[in-house]
Amino acid sequence: MSTIEKYILLITQFVLDEITASQFEMLYLEMFKDEMDGLPEDIYDVLNNLFSDIDAYCGDPDLRDGEDLDDKELLASAKKALKRLT
Repeated sequence: MSTIEKYILLITQFVLDEITASQFEMLYLEMFKDEMDGLPEDIYDVLNNLFSDIDAYCGDPDLRDGEDLDDKELLASAKKALKRLT
């Protein structure tokens, strides 16, 4: 499985509600931070934008401020990234 396919699979699992937003956050951040393969610039841009949105995600509504993303906003970002990757 290629690197891009791994990201597509993970994002798809989140979009299809097979994993929670918190699980997605943890798995994606771990995968992206360990990324060593050179990715094409357009793919990297999509993945990096999603990384930024995941970094801004806050699963706890009591801790969330105006600049944080909630579950719905993170899902919308993931759907947008998935569409651009497929």
